[in-house]
Amino acid sequence: MGRGQNVAKSSAYVNWYGKGRAQNCRTPRSMFDQLHAEYGFTLDGASEPGNGLLPLASTAKKPIAWDGQRVFCNPPWSNIRPFIEQAPAAELAVFLVPARTNVAWFHRAIELGGKARFFQGRPSFELPGRTKKSHNSPVDCLLLVFERPKRARRRPA
Repeated sequence: MGRGQNVAKSSAYVNWYGKGRAQNCRTPRSMFDQLHAEYGFTLDGASEPGNGLLPLASTAKKPIAWDGQRVFCNPPWSNIRPFIEQAPAAELAVFLVPARTNVAWFHRAIELGGKARFFQGRPSFELPGRTKKSHNSPVDCLLLVFERPKRARRRPA
């Protein structure tokens, strides 16, 4: 496949997610609560006002640096890469993303140290401001986990 075909295919992928699909779906509370119990998040890395899962939430209008934070991030699926690029700054970052292992942002995530964690089933995302409670993800999802290695403690001399 030539470079031009690859770019066209990538654009089609982004357009499919962005066209007519809500980009502000919230992670199911039960799924988030289990992950939060395991990882102890301090920051919701991609939120909208009133849609955050944690008291501290980064929004497009009020972004919060990920430096030293323990971040949970369910990014807008039409624009995942900028969020992946922030992962190395965090102490921990856990992403809920579509299981699309053939795209550039996924390979970049692996380059940056992300580890794929698979699970069965598809999340039923919550749709803020809609009468329908939730809908199942149109695709399989996975978690990408970025965790800084713990530094070895120095022993006093």
